[in-house]
Amino acid sequence: MMGAVIRLLVCLCFAACLPQTVRAQSFQDTLGLQPTFITLDQAIQRVMEKSLDVRIEWLNWAVADQQTDSALGKFEPSYFLNSTWRESNLPQNALEYVQTGGIIVALTEPRLFQQQSLLTQTGFAGKLPTGMEYKIFASAGEFRNDLNRQRPPSIFYPEYAAAVGGSLTQPLLRDFGPSVNLAEVRVSRRNEAIADHKWELQFQRSLAQVIIEYFDLIFAKENIEVKREFVAFAQTLVAENKKRLGAGVLSEADVQEAEVAVAVAREEVITALGQVVERQMNLKTQILGSLEEGGGMIFLPKDSLPFISPPMDRTRHLQTALQRRPDYRAAIEEAEKQAIIVKYARNQLLPRLDLQATLTANGLSGDRSSAFSRAFDRQGYDTQVGFQFSIPLGNRTAKANSNVAEFRQQQAILNIARSELNVSVELDSVIARVRAARAKMESTRESARLTERLLDTEQKRLQEGLARSFDVLKARTALADARTRQIAAHADYNKAATQLHLVTGTLLDRYGIRIDRGGKQPLAVRDRIKK
Repeated sequence: MMGAVIRLLVCLCFAACLPQTVRAQSFQDTLGLQPTFITLDQAIQRVMEKSLDVRIEWLNWAVADQQTDSALGKFEPSYFLNSTWRESNLPQNALEYVQTGGIIVALTEPRLFQQQSLLTQTGFAGKLPTGMEYKIFASAGEFRNDLNRQRPPSIFYPEYAAAVGGSLTQPLLRDFGPSVNLAEVRVSRRNEAIADHKWELQFQRSLAQVIIEYFDLIFAKENIEVKREFVAFAQTLVAENKKRLGAGVLSEADVQEAEVAVAVAREEVITALGQVVERQMNLKTQILGSLEEGGGMIFLPKDSLPFISPPMDRTRHLQTALQRRPDYRAAIEEAEKQAIIVKYARNQLLPRLDLQATLTANGLSGDRSSAFSRAFDRQGYDTQVGFQFSIPLGNRTAKANSNVAEFRQQQAILNIARSELNVSVELDSVIARVRAARAKMESTRESARLTERLLDTEQKRLQEGLARSFDVLKARTALADARTRQIAAHADYNKAATQLHLVTGTLLDRYGIRIDRGGKQPLAVRDRIKK
């Protein structure tokens, strides 16, 4: 172990003494990109604030929320006002002539009855959750005609008529009761809950994507360091071989082999730099919010790979997933929504039977205010009570709509079963992936240990003249590959563990995030950071 540390220090010191042209294998010098270091916590915070995918999905919830308000709006009362001016000059038949005071005499032409009237009505109308439609009104009329001009028989000119009253229409079969009339509101609220769950699902997926990409970036960055260490090792070996060549211990071929290894290793560093760029494409789509951000920039991780150790209790994970998974909860909400629609559709199969009632108090006077005063004193009144019955023959439309609603309810129920199956299958797959990744991580750790021992052996043999530089470089290449595989296996294990948190619906808990639904709108809030 001490020998490996000494070799590393020698390599680093040698690398520090290299010409600038040899050491200039940075992102800025090689790829023209400015590195920006970011922690995992900062990346997570950027997802919460900037992810366009999350923001787009949140707007679907905002739309559903407004649709709920729209559905509630039909129970708000409305104010109405209408006014009509009318001037009539109508020929009268015999009956109309007598009714308006005409004397039975021979006429050569029908008498023309002239009247000017101004009719105005105002009030409030609305609908209650029981289905009752109501109307509260006040009306006024001003009349000037041939009769009231002659007085008698009229006592006022012009005549002012006023009326105050109300009317009610209550469905007794179709459209009766809150469960039917509030169906649209209840469906809208279910849609709002579904949109909420879909937004949370998108947030969790975007968060998982960034965390996984961040682990990949850590691997890619550490892989660069592995490649650079190999460059330093090969360059050190070139210098040592040149000394041995001068001493007559080694041949020119040994020096050339080491020089070739330096060139190849530098190529691998450039390839590793390019892999970092490729691996952060998806990361940028989630942590950048506009075209202007991130131009000419490359994000590099500040953190090292953590060791995530989730429990492997399948039963516990399955129970948690069925309680926490947003997509599963959305499937349940969809089934409950379809049940509301089925109940409404069945009500629409009923015939229409509406109870109707109108009560009006009337008043007549020579001025408008007195007419209203007499109306409130019930100078006259008009009461109407009745019913209206109708049924479509065949009722095909309502039957078809009811059948469609029931089929969709069956689909929603089956979708719950499919969602449960998906959770179970995904859970088994991810648990197996975590176990395999952990086993691979342990295996690569042992592989790295053994290849390090092999390198020690080959270096000793080189010093004793029993091996060539080729053998040492081969062993050092094997060690670099083993370390790369070890880092990759560690990253894969963390990625699989992250997938397990996502599948079980516990990813937000892992990183101290909760969905706050206590306000007007759902928000992702970060209370604490879990390690």
